[in-house]
Amino acid sequence: MKRLIFSLCLICLCFSCSEKEDAYPSIVSEFADIFSDNRGAFIKFATDDDKTYLIQNKVTGYQPNAFYRGVCGFVPDGTSATLYQLDAVYILRDSTSRVCHDPINVTSIWRAGKYINMQLTPKTRGNGHFWGYCTDSTRVGHIFLSLHHNQNKDPLAYSETVYASLPVDSLKGVGLGDSITLSICTFDGIIRQFKFTK
Repeated sequence: MKRLIFSLCLICLCFSCSEKEDAYPSIVSEFADIFSDNRGAFIKFATDDDKTYLIQNKVTGYQPNAFYRGVCGFVPDGTSATLYQLDAVYILRDSTSRVCHDPINVTSIWRAGKYINMQLTPKTRGNGHFWGYCTDSTRVGHIFLSLHHNQNKDPLAYSETVYASLPVDSLKGVGLGDSITLSICTFDGIIRQFKFTK
């Protein structure tokens, strides 16, 4: 089961510009690991392609000396960046002991750095869902996983975007070059399978 590690959804900033200037900068959007200082302020983030940026603007109110994961909307400036948007990402943990495969739609899924990243579309009325992964079976050089999704009795009211990351290094007994197959139950009754290599 995965709990939401932080709830900052949007950083709203004011821009001062003349009529000749663009109202909004060109924003880059990346999954990233985010780190706070001893006062609970975000100080830097590292994207999945190992680029690290010092955060120029003030983002406070988090646990001190902590690690978070999010989708960062930012404008880079050398080794620094200004954050304009930040969406929470669930880090998927082993939930094999309480497996649940409530259906969900998959927008996209891909391997990047040490993570398998996902953009998912559950149906919800705003109640909390539970997320994780389950180990279905293993054999030499191959592990078979499934997405743990517990609807938690939340009505299927409207679609919502959810981001999740599965840390590949957390998979026990999986070595470099081994295969990973992830199965996800969808609303159309089809189990979609996605294959990756560690």
